[in-house]
Amino acid sequence: MTLDDDKMPASDAEGSGSDMPAPAALGQMLRQRRKAIGKTMKQVALEAGLTEGFISQIERGISTPSLISLYNVANALGTSVDTFLSQPPRHEHSMVSHAGERPGYNVATKDRVYELLERGFPGAMLNGCITQIPEGYVSELTSHEGEDFIYLIEGEILYEVDGKDYHLKAGDTLHFPSKLPHRARNIGKGPARELWVGTTRIIKED
Repeated sequence: MTLDDDKMPASDAEGSGSDMPAPAALGQMLRQRRKAIGKTMKQVALEAGLTEGFISQIERGISTPSLISLYNVANALGTSVDTFLSQPPRHEHSMVSHAGERPGYNVATKDRVYELLERGFPGAMLNGCITQIPEGYVSELTSHEGEDFIYLIEGEILYEVDGKDYHLKAGDTLHFPSKLPHRARNIGKGPARELWVGTTRIIKED
C-alpha cells in the first residue's frame, strides 16, 4: 500500500447488490457521472484536490476515497456525496445525539465507518463525525475549504499536514486549516476512532 492509495482487498469489500464488489460499483457510478457531464479525470482531479492517478484508481475499483475526498469528487461532478453512501443520511437537527442511536455510513468498504453527527440547528457552521479507522489504513493526500479539528478517541494515528508529521495518541488533538494538504495513517495495533469537527458541510441541508 502506498501513501497515495486507500486499497482494500477484495475479501474486505461488501456486496453492492450486484455481482461486482462495492469499490467497483462506486467507481462505475463516478465514471458514468463524469462522462455524462463531459469532464476528464484530469479536470475532476484538479477540482477535487486529488491526483489524476487516484481518480483513475477509484474509477477502476482499486481504491476507495475517504469521506472528505468523496465529498470533493462529488462537488467536482456537480452532485452530492449522499448519492454514494451506504444509506441516505438523515437531514435532521437535534441539539442532542445519543451513543448507540446514530447510524453508521460506509463508502464502499465495511471496515471504515463514519458516524455523522447531526447539526444542532439549521444553518450551523460546525459539522461533526466519529470515524472508525481500520488497522493499517492510509488515506489519500487531500485538501478542502474550511478548518479541521480532530480529537483522537482511541488508537494511534500519524497525521501529515503540509508535509509535517504529527503523531497523535488517544486524547491528543490536532487543529489546522483544511486547505493544507493532509492525510492520516493508522500506525497502531487495531482500529482507531477519531472525532472530527470542521466547517466543511459534507452533508447538505434540505
